[in-house]
Amino acid sequence: MEKHYFDTQSKIILSFKSVQAALLQQCLDECKHLSLHEIVPLIQPSSSHSKIITLNPEDLRMPGARIIYDLLYVLQHPLHPDRSILIHIEAQGEESYKYHLPRRGLYYGSRLIAGQQNHSLGFQDDSYDDILDVRSLWICLRHVGKKDNCWLEYTTEEKLRKGHFRFDPEVYGISKIQILYPGIQSKKDKSIEEILEGPKDIMELLSLLFLSDREFEQILLILENKYDILLAKEERKEVEEMCTFGQDAFLAWKDYGLEKGREEGRKEGRKQGAYETLVQNITFLLESGTISDIQQAFSILHVKKELQPKILKRLNLN
Repeated sequence: MEKHYFDTQSKIILSFKSVQAALLQQCLDECKHLSLHEIVPLIQPSSSHSKIITLNPEDLRMPGARIIYDLLYVLQHPLHPDRSILIHIEAQGEESYKYHLPRRGLYYGSRLIAGQQNHSLGFQDDSYDDILDVRSLWICLRHVGKKDNCWLEYTTEEKLRKGHFRFDPEVYGISKIQILYPGIQSKKDKSIEEILEGPKDIMELLSLLFLSDREFEQILLILENKYDILLAKEERKEVEEMCTFGQDAFLAWKDYGLEKGREEGRKEGRKQGAYETLVQNITFLLESGTISDIQQAFSILHVKKELQPKILKRLNLN
């Protein structure tokens, strides 16, 4: 599977306003009461294009700490038309095992807030009440199996330690980070009729777009009749290409899923037991995307504690 193509194509599809509207409708509390037709005009209201034109994705405001955002745009606030929300979308073709994704997500969210100071889109000097709310959505398409269909959200909460006064949550709820882990969807799991009769499900939608073995015509039918996503001719072409590639992704997931990683790692580890083989097995588990943390590899392969520092050093993970 060509990882670069998969990443690029998924970002193209996520840039369609119709797809973004469906994503926002389910992920943002501010949009839940709106139809897709009402959300689309709020996405980059200054642009009539059906595709989002991302804001400058390169963040160089902090010397030596360059960031490139996948998709960044302004949404007119559905509840407060005179305000805007900064929307950040990050598509992860494969989750890294070098760090925990929530930490990266929180870091990006913090940068998106800090970068607004004295910026045309943000606030000037100490006008902190003018900070734009940030909503950051991370879509991880390849990950360890136990995360399938998990949807996590990280927010700032106020804890009353003493007294009675409290702020309105809108004051401090500036940033919300969400991580979505859609699982693969097989046409054997549900019939078209079952899907159409069920409630809207963001995981189902993402799986259909990126990780399904269904034919394009079936996916198009579901998008239009269940999710109200009407694609233009050029957009259909992109989704069809993704559909063909998604079938390969589905097979790759099936062939190199967590269970195979465990079986191969245990089989080789028990058979040879040598240090080099152990390192190879750990590398296989990490690079195949079947796990996201080396500690999981240590646990799966029953690596002795005295060997762990040596392996971490060998893999440059210490």
